[in-house]
Amino acid sequence: MSQFYLRLCLLSCLALIGLIYPLRAEELALPPSPLSLEQALNLAWKKNPALKVSRLDQLIADQEVVRARSGYLPKVDARTSHTIYDDPTKFQGTEMGGPGGAFTFSMTDRNFWSNQITVDQTIYDFGATGSRYRQSVLGKEIARLNTGNTRDEIFFQVARLYFQVLRSEKLVIVAQQEVVQLQEHLKDAKDLYEFGLVTYNDVLQAQVALSDARQQLIRAQNTVINTRAVFNKLLNIPVDYPTKLQAEDGIALPAWNQENATELALEERSDLKAAHRQVLQGEKGVAEARAGYFPRLFAQAGHIYQQNDLTIHDSQYFAILGLQWNLFSGLDTRAQVAQANQRVHQLQVQKHDLAQQVRLEVQTAYLGLKETAERITVTKDAVTQGEENLRLNQERYREQVGTATDVIDAQTLLTQARVNYFNAIFDHQIAKAQMLRAVGRINRLAAKDDSGANGQKNGRP
Repeated sequence: MSQFYLRLCLLSCLALIGLIYPLRAEELALPPSPLSLEQALNLAWKKNPALKVSRLDQLIADQEVVRARSGYLPKVDARTSHTIYDDPTKFQGTEMGGPGGAFTFSMTDRNFWSNQITVDQTIYDFGATGSRYRQSVLGKEIARLNTGNTRDEIFFQVARLYFQVLRSEKLVIVAQQEVVQLQEHLKDAKDLYEFGLVTYNDVLQAQVALSDARQQLIRAQNTVINTRAVFNKLLNIPVDYPTKLQAEDGIALPAWNQENATELALEERSDLKAAHRQVLQGEKGVAEARAGYFPRLFAQAGHIYQQNDLTIHDSQYFAILGLQWNLFSGLDTRAQVAQANQRVHQLQVQKHDLAQQVRLEVQTAYLGLKETAERITVTKDAVTQGEENLRLNQERYREQVGTATDVIDAQTLLTQARVNYFNAIFDHQIAKAQMLRAVGRINRLAAKDDSGANGQKNGRP
């Protein structure tokens, strides 16, 4: 029975903790293990804070369209009030046909209620309302495209860090191999020293080299932890979570040349599309500002009720067809038009500069692809040569033909060759991701699901 009550108390405590510290399932969800690049991108789409903020901007832009559309609809205002006069409004007149004496009479009660309801409808305002509405629609498209651009940048950062984590893990293995091989060399040096075949200096050299290799191993292990933490932050998961990544075969990339890639980028990039719509939005802003020179034609109807015991009718209905025209605004309208025109020119300059930046990014990515592909071939041969060089120098040292310095130098060269090889391999994958980012197609790496991460669902760019 005591065990039963103990378990009951434990379950009660856990339930109480759950009530005190409620956590959503989404916050507790951890990524699958091992995590593929595709899964990482979809996780980033759902959980990355910058993307969440960008999607909220879309919702804000949606409401801006609703606000702008309201200009086409009538405005209904209602008002009620209670008035107290210290002296009611009076009318003074002269009696006609009589002795000519003056008389006064009240026009209102001293204490009364009044109510009013009016409906105001703009009939024509020379395009002001239409321009505002079209600006809001373009703003909605811009927000959607900005989300696409944010998504592409986040996806590139995820892909870059994904391969950086894999690279750092490989470099830990390289550092471990160096430690093992230098331990073997230290053993050889001690054995030869015990037989009196070498001086103690060889042992000291081996110990120093081994100590340095162990330091490099510690640095490599810390690099894995730090790189993984940055990767986790992008996915909005705990930075200290030991995320396991799946070894990727590599990113598949079409055989683009630089010219084709540049043309594709100018067509596909979300930021360029957004820049074009910003120019159009600015032009609509000019039209809205110019509408300030012209009148507003409106219609108004309503009902007025005023409590008054001195009048025959307490309430009245009315209808108005009017023209409202600001004849002089202290040059404010003129300044607004000038500002709008300058803003359009500013946006056109920014659009042109962005197009040049896109061309530069494509060129940089294309050259990076070529460079890293060539580096892989060169460094792969260097690793094979470095392994053979180390083997020969170890044999020469054991046979007392070579020196300890030769072995350590050969080990250093082999380690550097391995580092260069893995750097080339993962730099090549990062260069592929950079090319996809440059042409605006990195979202194709994400799965085609209902999350909209690949831009094919839910109207996303």
